[in-house]
Amino acid sequence: MADSFDVVIVGAGCAGLSAAMYAGRFGLKTVCIGEMPGGTITTTDAVENYPPLKSISGLEMGQKFLEHAKEYNVPVKMERVEKIEKQNGGFLVKTGSDEYLGKTVIYATGTEWRKTGMPGEKKLANRGVHYCALCDGGFYKGKKIAIIGSGDSAVKESSLLATFGSNVYILVRGDALKGERINREKALSNGKIEVFYGVEATEFVGTEKLEKIKLTKAIKVKGADAETDELEVSAVFVLIGHVAQTEIAKSLGVELTSKGEIKIDKMGRTTLEGFFGAGDCCNTEFKQAIVSASEGVSAAYSANEYVKKLEK
Repeated sequence: MADSFDVVIVGAGCAGLSAAMYAGRFGLKTVCIGEMPGGTITTTDAVENYPPLKSISGLEMGQKFLEHAKEYNVPVKMERVEKIEKQNGGFLVKTGSDEYLGKTVIYATGTEWRKTGMPGEKKLANRGVHYCALCDGGFYKGKKIAIIGSGDSAVKESSLLATFGSNVYILVRGDALKGERINREKALSNGKIEVFYGVEATEFVGTEKLEKIKLTKAIKVKGADAETDELEVSAVFVLIGHVAQTEIAKSLGVELTSKGEIKIDKMGRTTLEGFFGAGDCCNTEFKQAIVSASEGVSAAYSANEYVKKLEK
């Protein structure tokens, strides 16, 4: 028989663990289930925009979230939620090895890295094609590295990758780098980093590992004798954004946006009664750890109000 809870939190990142803290403070019987303790923030090298933490590694920050949630005796289960069913006025949450019955659910699954879909991507995944600079950049010390993307993640991670690689090439489809000004300035002032505008990758090439990237037009890197439409690199990091992990919510009939994100109001309520959302899987435009944390808190408050009404 499934254990019963006032709230089952799906996701153990900034949003999910913040929800767990407050659900615990509200006295709700709570369980938090997630595959990655601390969430994707743990794959970030340095976090420098979370008040009042002036600078902290993503790994340490994720650990602090986890420790804080456990202070309120909220069990955090490292499992993958495979299915959620509506049952007896509540929700049955199923993992590969267990089941949890919740009066409410707070859905905070976050996102996964967006793929390019280009030839060679699947074949060379983790063999030169990567999505996490902190996770995999250290394998390419002294090597040439490419980045696909122009947003804040691409710009910020270029500086990290420059500490490992001999050269870092940023391939920008448009005509400008985006993201925070401080990150752009840091990247553009780094002699190891070169930015190429108006160019796209079309194919990842390699037999056992990545050897080169085919491009839509010829470019000339520093020190090269001529232009080329094939960039020889040992690694490429695809940093073109994220995709919300919302398939389970969709299967329950929760309303999503055209981007596949969960529609929530400012208190984390969705179109399904008793089902709340928080964090990067939702339709808040500005995806930041501090925003996710605040949404988790709001969702926990709403879940508490909902449970109190059920008990009247």
